[in-house]
Amino acid sequence: MTLISRPPNQRQPCWGFWSHKGGATAIEFGLVGLPFVLLLLVILEASLLLTAQLTFNNAVDRGARQVLTGNFQEKSDGTDPAVRLRKSICEGFVMFSCADLKVEVTTSPTYRTPSATNPYDADKKAMAEGFGNRFDCPNGDEIVSIRAATTVSAYLPMVDFTGSKIGTDKQLILATAVFRSEPFGPGRCQ
Repeated sequence: MTLISRPPNQRQPCWGFWSHKGGATAIEFGLVGLPFVLLLLVILEASLLLTAQLTFNNAVDRGARQVLTGNFQEKSDGTDPAVRLRKSICEGFVMFSCADLKVEVTTSPTYRTPSATNPYDADKKAMAEGFGNRFDCPNGDEIVSIRAATTVSAYLPMVDFTGSKIGTDKQLILATAVFRSEPFGPGRCQ
């Protein structure tokens, strides 16, 4: 049995790539590599945004559950109810900015009277100044709408997934919970 050995300069696995002087491989890599890396960055940005939106939805649902059952009203300690609800939403693992979180709670006797405020000011590219200033204390057996808005970091300035850019480095995300509260007795929020 005869062993065939390679020439001494061909022992490296990529010897052909480094010794080839034509440049076609480098040009092809340059043409394909940059769009591939950009695609990976966009996928990473989208996955971070979707994860932040998911944790935000879950957090608002946790806070809404407290309002739905009347526990929020029962645990009133005299502090501002909007602050307590924001604190309830920000408990646990979150991937959004709790400092920028604004919550608006409205009540209605029927589902036919929506009164949602738009949290985004498209002219200023900022969160609307009037959003987050309303907190109607829910009573039992009322239609309650909880609308929350906050920001998440945007790492690629040329990509806008939400259509609501805040400055150059943030995006606005929203979460809404609409439900009929359980028939608990009248409570107090403050």
